[in-house]
Amino acid sequence: MFREMQEAHYDAVVIGAGLGGLLSAAQLLQRGKSVALLERLDHCGGRFTAKTFKGVQVSTGAVHMVPFGSSGVLARTLRRLQIPHRLLDADVFGSFHVHGRQVRARGLLGVYRFLGPRQFFWFLRLGYLMFFRPLPAEEGALPFSAWLARHIDVRHNRELVAFFERIARFALSLELDQVSTAEVIATTKNMFRYGAPGIVEGGCGALVTELERRLRERGATLLLSHEALQILHTDGQVRGVRARDKTTGNELLLRTSLVVSDIGPRATNALIENRQVRQAEILKQQRQTPQMAPTATEAERIYREAVGLKVHVLSDVSLIPHRGIMYCLDTQRIAGIVQPTNCDPRLAPPGKHLLITHQVLQSDNIEEEKALAIADLRQLFGETFERHCRILTMSVYRGEWPVNRLTQGSDLSPVTPLQGLFLVGDAVKPSGYLMVEGVAQSVNHVLDLLDAIERGEAAGPLGSPRLPQPSTSGTRDQSWLDRPPFRARPRRSRSGYVERPPSRLNALRWLWTAPGNARKQVRRPLYP
Repeated sequence: MFREMQEAHYDAVVIGAGLGGLLSAAQLLQRGKSVALLERLDHCGGRFTAKTFKGVQVSTGAVHMVPFGSSGVLARTLRRLQIPHRLLDADVFGSFHVHGRQVRARGLLGVYRFLGPRQFFWFLRLGYLMFFRPLPAEEGALPFSAWLARHIDVRHNRELVAFFERIARFALSLELDQVSTAEVIATTKNMFRYGAPGIVEGGCGALVTELERRLRERGATLLLSHEALQILHTDGQVRGVRARDKTTGNELLLRTSLVVSDIGPRATNALIENRQVRQAEILKQQRQTPQMAPTATEAERIYREAVGLKVHVLSDVSLIPHRGIMYCLDTQRIAGIVQPTNCDPRLAPPGKHLLITHQVLQSDNIEEEKALAIADLRQLFGETFERHCRILTMSVYRGEWPVNRLTQGSDLSPVTPLQGLFLVGDAVKPSGYLMVEGVAQSVNHVLDLLDAIERGEAAGPLGSPRLPQPSTSGTRDQSWLDRPPFRARPRRSRSGYVERPPSRLNALRWLWTAPGNARKQVRRPLYP
């Protein structure tokens, strides 16, 4: 019916039906606004959904895992929206494959089993420096690798260094020299204060299905297979979005004064300039130095995504005996592995187990990266891998489809040069919030900002509601893409969407066990 309409009016238009776009649309609908959701693919979810392949729920990005589990920001947001869901938290801090064996650690103190007395002493020392001593300003900006080298002898504490390295690679898709000490400490503190990570019952796809169902029930207009062509604006104010139906080729004009973009700052900026960003040109720019790409904007030259490679493995036998993450300290590439069927066996065919590995891309030679991943699997599981396992998929995340559109700690503010245009997603995560927790928190920050603007306050929780204006000199102002990292911190508020994390005392629970709902009995499955 809508395809026959050339123009329509909405209170808000959301571009991109990834998790950030779905949450934004649901929140805006809850506030009584009419919403249109544009998505160029024929399905919702983006990098947070799954496709059924040979009876397995193959995730499109996330490993069916939510970093802060049932106590995290995403879980709280889903409860506020009354979206049916269940997160099954990890029952261990993790296990560590080191020296050819897998060592299970129920809590933080369990790392003693593979670190030994000397390295465990330095582990405790680093814990004190990270969590109990105020971080000196000159240390906060240091790459975490340099901070480690300042406080321990990295040459004689290899397992301890590998411990931090593999966690950073798995959780952030970054090397230790690519993330600041301040960001590592802020993120780690949040991880311990919220609780153990959790697997989504039914997988990512089940949660996306519930969100999509809720949007349709509440009257949202979902325009799948529709590509945004241009964000219309005059005098520094958003006026609407021009889009095209990829099936029919018909163009649509969606009039609105509020646009929320979940497609990243690079693609959003391109829509402001009436152009599109393609995968080929992004990869070309990434292979070139600034001197070799004189036509690229300054913002595009300095852009740095988090990139990675993920492998789905189907096994006849269980290879990880817990619900958490197995960190691989003695591999060439694979940083960590999860076996989500330990939480929900329905993610794979009966009697089978699904394992998902993740690694940071360390070169542009994708075939070599894949070969090294396979070599790691053979090293980790030996003859068991050859006899009982088969690889289902190997997926690369870079360019237009990265792990994160901006690396952890270099995120932008949600505000843009246009009045009425805001960003959500994995390039505007507040400091200390990673993966989908950061995506959910970015949506919460935008909602608080909208509330501040509607109240007419001089300054909202993210700063002045009067946003930077486009340049009037005839040259596009790219400075908004080159601002300092997003450091906004949650404030305590009875009415605001963003709340502070739980008490610091919650972190003490991690010493002995992983806090969460892992030991609570699940009465019945949520998804048939």
